[in-house]
Amino acid sequence: MKKMNVLMTTGILLVVLAACNTEADEAVKSADNVNVYVDSIENLTPVYTTEYWATIDDGYRMRVVKSDESIEILGETDKEKLAASKLRYETLKAKYEANILATEKAVASDYRVILRNRLFGEGMIGNDMGFGFANANNLLNIYDNFVNTVADNKDSFTREDWDEIKVLYEALDSRKNTVEKELPDGDNRKIAGLKIRFATLKATNRGGAKAEENRESKQ
Repeated sequence: MKKMNVLMTTGILLVVLAACNTEADEAVKSADNVNVYVDSIENLTPVYTTEYWATIDDGYRMRVVKSDESIEILGETDKEKLAASKLRYETLKAKYEANILATEKAVASDYRVILRNRLFGEGMIGNDMGFGFANANNLLNIYDNFVNTVADNKDSFTREDWDEIKVLYEALDSRKNTVEKELPDGDNRKIAGLKIRFATLKATNRGGAKAEENRESKQ
């Protein structure tokens, strides 16, 4: 009987110890997830936009919440490593927030960036004028949004706006030539119709914008 009690007690202790070891291992794993995540952020090529940082921050907070649930059972070395990672993250956060603010101020004062965002979406066109985001499946929608946006705002565009619109349109056309053979049936004809509409808008309004600016400059 005593032997059986001893065996039962030993078995219970082994189960308890195994559970403790499992919890400790999970705590270390959760802390390491935070450490590795911060390492990966430091190695990223920065993109200073609010949306990009929000995604990074969401991932960090999710990992920290998980790690903090078991922080009390971490060893001192692991706690110190986790604290160092959190400090590094706060430094990264301050850097991103400062650069995001500076970028937003620059964007707000650059009519080209404002115009590109209106015509193609926030941050889609950078200084390299790359149109890699445009493909055979979304090209018709891009043309449609471009032409409709021009039509809706034609009366407010300046001469500089129209010059930038012309450059953007030519770049979009160049991208179309690259993917034209892959366009779904009917898209090429619809795009051709949008191109005719744009040509009419430009011919009708670009000259008027220049004439209006010339009159204002003489006053």
